[in-house]
Amino acid sequence: MRIFADENIPFSQAAFSQFGEVQRFNGRQVTQSDLTHADVLLVRSVTQVNAELLENTPVQFVASATIGFDHIDLDYLASKNIPFARAPGSNAISAAEYVVSGLLILARQQGFNLKDKTVGIIGCGNVGSRVQKRLQALGVRCLPHDPPLAEKTGDTQFVDRETLLSADIVTMHVPLVKTGAHPTLALADQPFFEQFSDSGIFINTSRGDVVVEAALKEKIQTCPDFHTILDVWEGEPAIDAELLKQTNLGSPHIAGYSLDGKIRGTEMIYTALCAHLNVEPTWSAAEVLPEPMVKDISFSAEIDDWQALYLAVMTCYDVRDDDALLRQSNPAEQFDLLRKHYRARREFANLRVHVPAEKTALAQMLSGLDFQVEVMQ
Repeated sequence: MRIFADENIPFSQAAFSQFGEVQRFNGRQVTQSDLTHADVLLVRSVTQVNAELLENTPVQFVASATIGFDHIDLDYLASKNIPFARAPGSNAISAAEYVVSGLLILARQQGFNLKDKTVGIIGCGNVGSRVQKRLQALGVRCLPHDPPLAEKTGDTQFVDRETLLSADIVTMHVPLVKTGAHPTLALADQPFFEQFSDSGIFINTSRGDVVVEAALKEKIQTCPDFHTILDVWEGEPAIDAELLKQTNLGSPHIAGYSLDGKIRGTEMIYTALCAHLNVEPTWSAAEVLPEPMVKDISFSAEIDDWQALYLAVMTCYDVRDDDALLRQSNPAEQFDLLRKHYRARREFANLRVHVPAEKTALAQMLSGLDFQVEVMQ
């Protein structure tokens, strides 16, 4: 069996070599001719998997090591009886931690306390629900908005669009959906930004095409107190350099790029292929995840809770590091290279935080963000 794997899928060689030869490829440059001898195709979100790519190839199984699947032509795969697997939730923790880090940075830069803000969350699936859980653990009021999920569950927590846009902060966590009752393509358009607060904060870590960037730029240019955090962009990798300059924090589509999340994605599609082939898995992510470089941090009883929270989060992940790397390069030329050579970023759960016994509120907030908390007596 011949397995073709995107070069940005970590440990693909170790995981899939039990099935045969593993060949790695550039996800944006792969063509139909490259797959003339491929039995299994493993991709990430940058590869469009459709008839143009797969017709007249021997590919028998496709998997994407990502949450989303808007890059996959599911109807075509079904018409050819080609099974498809993905990794829902694999990078959800990482993306949620990106949002927390970005908001704590903006709170410090703009002089507000996050607990005093209301956050509207568009899309409450794997990522959005984790964002909501973490923000609520910090005492932040959340306004979840997810029409498809509201219809499916009847859950009364979900708010309508007007209520959502009354929030101080809006963060987007939706798949790219172009058709149907609830399309998300160009969801954040000019009317969206006109209704949203002129002093609001807008975050997008979902897909670039859910935002009309021309409308977003107009909002930024006409509202000096409006702030943005963007991880995804229209036209990736050739992103709008002017929009990047106008953005408070920008990054090259790496919100979900923690090492933990990426390896979790590898394991999920590996397990799916094992199930398809009816063989027992012999490889697991636990075998390859390295020990985190940061292990412990301690706080005194005198430190302010939010200062301690900020320090713990920044010790694990500071969005400004990725922002600086993108800005000091030619964004359009370096976008994919920054993703390909992304550092080994670990999730909050890898940091153990020592907290004085009297700092119960701090301990609860840190635990709500998945830090390992040890109470010092």
